[in-house]
Amino acid sequence: MTARENISSYRWAVLGINGILLAAVYMSLSSWAVAVPELKEYFNLSSTYIMLGSAFLIAGYSIGSYVEGHLLAKYGWRKVLGIVMLAFLLASVAIPYAPNYPVVLLLRFIQGWGLVVVITSNVVSSWFPVRQRGIANGILLGMVPGGVAIGGVVSGNLLPSFGWQNTFLILAAIVAVCVILNYLISKDAPLEISEQKPVEQETEVVVNDISPKKPNIYRTAAVWLMGLAMFCNFFQVYGMYSFLGDYLYTLGFAPVAVGTLILLNGLIGVVSTPVGGIVSDRIVSSSGNALKARAYSMVFVGFLVAAIGSWLVPFLAPLGFGLASLAMIIMGWGIPATNGPLASLPVDLFGPKVGGEAFGLVLLIAGAGGIIAPIFVTWMASTFGWYVGWFITGAAAAIGVIAGLILPAAKPDL
Repeated sequence: MTARENISSYRWAVLGINGILLAAVYMSLSSWAVAVPELKEYFNLSSTYIMLGSAFLIAGYSIGSYVEGHLLAKYGWRKVLGIVMLAFLLASVAIPYAPNYPVVLLLRFIQGWGLVVVITSNVVSSWFPVRQRGIANGILLGMVPGGVAIGGVVSGNLLPSFGWQNTFLILAAIVAVCVILNYLISKDAPLEISEQKPVEQETEVVVNDISPKKPNIYRTAAVWLMGLAMFCNFFQVYGMYSFLGDYLYTLGFAPVAVGTLILLNGLIGVVSTPVGGIVSDRIVSSSGNALKARAYSMVFVGFLVAAIGSWLVPFLAPLGFGLASLAMIIMGWGIPATNGPLASLPVDLFGPKVGGEAFGLVLLIAGAGGIIAPIFVTWMASTFGWYVGWFITGAAAAIGVIAGLILPAAKPDL
């Protein structure tokens, strides 16, 4: 086997172990939603206060992603990953012993730093050339809904026998094993890959890490448009999940049916996330323009489908389980399909080092959507009706469509 073939094979191993780590982290965190009844009883709080834990997690995720993106270029992924995962594991172990709920919220914020999307995506992106970067990030981020789905099943089986405290500890131990495996398997990408320009026809679209001029991501319109698109991504998803269960119950669906519909909505992302990446890679290969390829893929395969699906839900779901399932699948397909192109584009534009900083800024902007949406959408739906709630979630995706259509015109001045 030649050196090139060895590299080609090894990059998939790097993708695999980083995907497993990401799935394990999200599997661990999904236990929170399953444990809500026990948490309410243990801390004697309402569901609203318990779900503040999710808001603190998202806040930690967005702020942590921004900081991690900046630290990657200076210290490398190994040191940054080690620090944040140590903090994540310590917080996960401490939550079952927390004396009160404010301490739990602080620990949830720390856990959010362990949602290592920026780090794992940066590592994977550095190993793959631009024509494969979309599918690589699509597979990687497809592990997120997969981990959540698996975590729901695992937590649901562990809780009755072990309680919520021990369930948290068991899942934290699984994450610790995956972190160790990641360190043993993952290595830094060779320079000929990590500093490779994506396409000869569009060399002006990308800057190498060895470029004498470091681009200012804060003055780059494309970065802010990516941030707006990811804001819409978070807003639609977290807004939808904030009232989806309650809405389905009002239609008369039994708990098993509600659980199945929510599962369908989430699991379809395991398929659509890599598909979005594949489509963007195909467009890159045919057009030679990474910026347009990623933007149009996330618009037509992702945001547009999410908007249509959200607006269809209040018309199809009341007609029965079959049509409700169809609506869940359409709506659930859209947003995950944007993740592969959006995660690939910062490295496409700036290279791995500056790309990590750019992606961190994008997720910082996005985090605001994840925090605002559950409060705002739930309030609007409860005050003005379910149709308004679904219109708003669909409108967020529609704004993502607009951002994606404008994005190709915002060519970075590198």
